[in-house]
Amino acid sequence: MLFSPRVRDHSGSLLAKAASLSWLLVFLGVYLAAAGHGFIKDDVVWIQNSQIHAWHDLLRVLHADNGFYRPIVSLTFAADAWIFGTRPRGYGLTNVVLALLCCGSIIALTRGLRLHAGAAILAGALWALNVHGVGGSMLWISGRTALLLTLLATASANALVRQRMTLSAVLLLAALFAKEEAVLLPVILVGWLYARRSTTPVTLLRLAAWTTVFVAAVALYLVARASTHAMTPFAAPASYRLTFDPGTVFSNAWHYADWSATVSAAVTIIAVLVLGRPRSIDRDARRVLACGALWILVGFGITVFVPSRSDLYVCFPSVGACLIAATLCQHAWMQASAARRPRALMAAVVLPLALSPAYCARAGRMVAIADLSADTLRALPALTAGLPAGATVVIEDDRGQRANLEAAFGTLLNEAYRVTAGRQLSLWIDPAVHNADLAGLHAPCDTCVDLRLRVAHGTLEVIPGR
Repeated sequence: MLFSPRVRDHSGSLLAKAASLSWLLVFLGVYLAAAGHGFIKDDVVWIQNSQIHAWHDLLRVLHADNGFYRPIVSLTFAADAWIFGTRPRGYGLTNVVLALLCCGSIIALTRGLRLHAGAAILAGALWALNVHGVGGSMLWISGRTALLLTLLATASANALVRQRMTLSAVLLLAALFAKEEAVLLPVILVGWLYARRSTTPVTLLRLAAWTTVFVAAVALYLVARASTHAMTPFAAPASYRLTFDPGTVFSNAWHYADWSATVSAAVTIIAVLVLGRPRSIDRDARRVLACGALWILVGFGITVFVPSRSDLYVCFPSVGACLIAATLCQHAWMQASAARRPRALMAAVVLPLALSPAYCARAGRMVAIADLSADTLRALPALTAGLPAGATVVIEDDRGQRANLEAAFGTLLNEAYRVTAGRQLSLWIDPAVHNADLAGLHAPCDTCVDLRLRVAHGTLEVIPGR
């Protein structure tokens, strides 16, 4: 993950080129194979609610909600449904493409902040190879909400630092329609304008005008959201309702700081050990450090108060940690001796390759759950072919395994079956999944059951004698 922040100065060096590509090879090697093995939990709801067959469906998708109001995400699912139907592989590859676009947007943003090309690549690599958030956002198809937020937010910031204010506002609005955390993005953008006022001169009048534009974008989003039944922060289910309990907030802050910054901090420490500590940091670099810190702090400004902790919430704020690390590594590189620099390049080649088994193992956990989902949805239609629509089927889950039906479907097995098989049964997972009662699911009586199945060694089978 560590490589020269100034690769263009070593364009003829095979080592420098290898350092620039090592992270990408690991990223593609792990996630191209792991993405799209099956639908997990909310995936089928997005597919079910996002299908477009006529113009009125488009209007419905733009106005609909599933508790969250994210029409940009719905449109991407509609496109995938049109191209891939109910084949999960295509949906997973879409997420990989979105993650790569995020890397490209972070690289462009870093260059817009006037860091060198190698530092920009480093920022993108650090984000892509963060062990928290990014992998899950690709392997869980619904995780593309975090990818779209990150992509559009960084694109908006990139437009801002390049003085394209109208484009920045449009991209801000798109980010808002992708995920709720973008509501605080204007605070970041205005803060960046102020922090960079000497690099990019901004009068108070222009600052007020741009602030007004950004606030207007948020207001437009809130008006559109208010016309739906999407949850609000204080009327949401308990797991999403904002809390100000000190213990919860502190625990969230501690975990999110770890998940978003540990990899970037570790790489920075390695850079200092290999290249030497930078003796000075110029004023422009200090501004970038301030911008990165603001991105992290404001990026967690909502999720740190949400009781339900998720590493998907890390994707967007962790960009700030990547910018900070890239800035510090660039200064370490520029002030290092010629003898030290090849060692840093070698570390950049070796580290991602050495850590690739860990990335594969981590991805494998999600893949196992996705495989069980896919196998279950393939087997169920054949095993239930002789049953009439609406028949009751009980499936005994194997909770002793990490990959189980609760992890794969939660309360949404019936929806998953309906979307993929095209008909409706009454499916019950035994033991009852978490929140089954809140979802309106109730265990059937023994005499009402038409078929009993079980999961054995990851395979769905009929219970003998039943």
